[in-house]
Amino acid sequence: MKTTLKTIIITASLTGLLTGNVALAQNQILNPGFNTGDLTDWTPLNAVSGATISVIPTGGNPTDYAWLDNTVEAYNLGLSQATPNGSVAGAGITVNYSFDLLGGNQTAGGVDFVHIFDENATGGVISQGPGLLGPFFPSASSWTTYSGSFTTVAGSDHLYIEFDATTGANVGSMDQMGVDNVILAPVVVPEPTTLSLAAMGMFGVLAFRRRRTV
Repeated sequence: MKTTLKTIIITASLTGLLTGNVALAQNQILNPGFNTGDLTDWTPLNAVSGATISVIPTGGNPTDYAWLDNTVEAYNLGLSQATPNGSVAGAGITVNYSFDLLGGNQTAGGVDFVHIFDENATGGVISQGPGLLGPFFPSASSWTTYSGSFTTVAGSDHLYIEFDATTGANVGSMDQMGVDNVILAPVVVPEPTTLSLAAMGMFGVLAFRRRRTV
């Protein structure tokens, strides 16, 4: 009987705690760490000879990462992804964002930028969200994590993020940029059922600890 009660308490606790955590924030970016070994779910922008995007299998944070290498003067090389339609619904939703950047050769006006937008169901930009982030000049010797949050506006349906390795008009301008661990995570307020499960989880943990100490 004691073993059965113990099992019930542990199961209820884990169910409540895990359900509560998952409901709060979930990353909407697919292939966020490029662990497929390629650019699956990502869209290269303006890739041409001299402005290329590849996935490097080692040296990321921790393994695979995207590498943007732009040596075309006065040019923008980008990598983008839109989250699934319906991944955010309307106004007032807090979205947490985070990404890791690795610098490279940023010469004669080369600079990194990141854009994050709210879009409607047809892909129209309705809010800049945090908008244009940067300019970034990340370390070339270690990864740097950038993070923040913003609130969606009325009509928001999904999110869009774009990484840009941009060169200047100067002769010899170039920009290199590593990208890894991309997160766009809308924060969802749990429904009453979820809150009840989370509370049950906490109660179960406390009850089990009390039984062990008695």
